[in-house]
Amino acid sequence: MNKTLILAGWLAVFSVHAQTNQKPIANAGTDQNVSLSTRVTLSAAQSFDRDGTIKIYQWLQTKGGKVVLQNPKSAAPSFVSSKKVETLVFKLTVTDNQNATAIDLVNINVQNGCELPNVMKNKICVDKSTQAKLNDTGITFCTDGAFNVDSCQIASYPRQDAEFGRDFLNNDDQDGHAGFSFSKISATGEKLSLNAPVWSCVKDNVTGLLWEVKTAENANFNYRYAETEPFIQSTNTKKLCGMTNWRLPEIQELQGIIDYSVPLPNPSIDMNFFPNSTNQLYWSATSYAKNVTDIWAIYFNDGRVFEQDKNTSAAIRLVSFAQKVTAKNYVISDDKQEVLDTQTGLIWRRCVEGMTWNGATCAGEPFGGMLQESLERAASQARLSGKAWRLPNIKELASLVDATQPKLAIDSTIFPATPNDQVWSSSSYAADAFFGWVVHFYYGSSYYTYLEDTGVVRLVKN
Repeated sequence: MNKTLILAGWLAVFSVHAQTNQKPIANAGTDQNVSLSTRVTLSAAQSFDRDGTIKIYQWLQTKGGKVVLQNPKSAAPSFVSSKKVETLVFKLTVTDNQNATAIDLVNINVQNGCELPNVMKNKICVDKSTQAKLNDTGITFCTDGAFNVDSCQIASYPRQDAEFGRDFLNNDDQDGHAGFSFSKISATGEKLSLNAPVWSCVKDNVTGLLWEVKTAENANFNYRYAETEPFIQSTNTKKLCGMTNWRLPEIQELQGIIDYSVPLPNPSIDMNFFPNSTNQLYWSATSYAKNVTDIWAIYFNDGRVFEQDKNTSAAIRLVSFAQKVTAKNYVISDDKQEVLDTQTGLIWRRCVEGMTWNGATCAGEPFGGMLQESLERAASQARLSGKAWRLPNIKELASLVDATQPKLAIDSTIFPATPNDQVWSSSSYAADAFFGWVVHFYYGSSYYTYLEDTGVVRLVKN
């Protein structure tokens, strides 16, 4: 036989084999154990095709009580688990660009328990969520590590303060900067129009607190802590804005009206509603547990929160609230991994990143990183868990501070084994984007530090 014909035949056979399509590999992810009535995300992310691409994903439920599968033709569909204990089975079919298919199955074991804000009560998941009463920070910019920029969604600094909360969702300056919402109140207690030229008090529509507006005459008054009482009594005697229960605010109440978007040297507050404000130190009514001679105070030049000796001279701004201030109330999830703060409506991971709940406490080595690494860690946890975990903003993080604790300034029963360290927030420093805000849970103080400094991470979600 002609050698040329033989060679041509072998080349043809080789060509046929070389062009044979390889089937794709379907991977429906690992089996999951989930709680009742929980949002569950499936994942085909580990599926692949050796010699092409996957062009079609198709999910189909094959076992268990019927659930509504959202986006069943995507790589990551989701659904809400059933209200009874059972196993749900889903079949993933992937099709490559040569129309070859492969199949894999995944089991979703629905277990007895609920996901916050739901908790199990009488064998039913009960919603324990409340209306949040926590002001946002006012920050509408993001750091890129060098500058504060208006355009967020920075890949290397993901999911920052300005991308969440009232500043993002209710960004209307008409009644207060960004997410703030204020009303002007007359000297006798009537609500005024937003364009009223004269007013004596400001109602915070988010927290419900009523605040004294400083006059030109008393704006620069300074007091040692023991000297504040006569001014409080005088204000109550005058029935300012119709109220007789004026008092010094608690530290977290005072921090609530800080606008962290205002850079030095201006006062860190909305001057359109709080005229005659100064950028000095202001007293709170909160004692410092580690030293009886100190009281918590806030620098209104940038929003730092520190303890101060009572003999320091500082300004005061009084607050009034008709309702009784409710005590902190935490709800621990059925699996003990998460905590709902009913006062703020926030859900926290019980352990800082790097530590895990072992049935009795948080164990392991805490993760510590720079701000960029911490933001990336939070984004990674959000992707892996299918939950909207993120770094808290500075006010959210400070809401965990328990100023009554003499050791660590946090409820160690709810948040055991909290590291004696500073914790990163997602809030950039307005005066210099090379700094970010942290809370140190040994002291309970809020301050800014270099982005290249290290801190631990405690994740939060709404």
